[in-house]
Amino acid sequence: MEQIQQMAGSKSIVRRSEEEIQRLLNEQEQSGLTVKEYCEMYDLVEQTFYGWLKRYRSKGAEEPKDLPVAPGGFASIEIVPTLIHGHPQLFAEVGNIKLYKEVSAEYLKALVS
Repeated sequence: MEQIQQMAGSKSIVRRSEEEIQRLLNEQEQSGLTVKEYCEMYDLVEQTFYGWLKRYRSKGAEEPKDLPVAPGGFASIEIVPTLIHGHPQLFAEVGNIKLYKEVSAEYLKALVS
């Protein structure tokens, strides 16, 4: 529940409950928007939002643990070769010979003899 306190000037201060702040933080994270974009969209002060992040994310919020971490702090990844439009990529072409990967000089010599 938010409480609005009117200031002497034209600005007002909005006090939000911890539950509402958590909801806003989660909503921004799931929205895919940057903090700046999200704050502009919902008329929030960006510095206040970052203060909430610091305060409420450090309160027992756990980091995602879905990636296996190798020793030394590096995450394991799998390198998958990509094909462009399902066709292998041409490496070299000489005359009517097309090569789709790097080959040794002996192999090339055998092809032309």
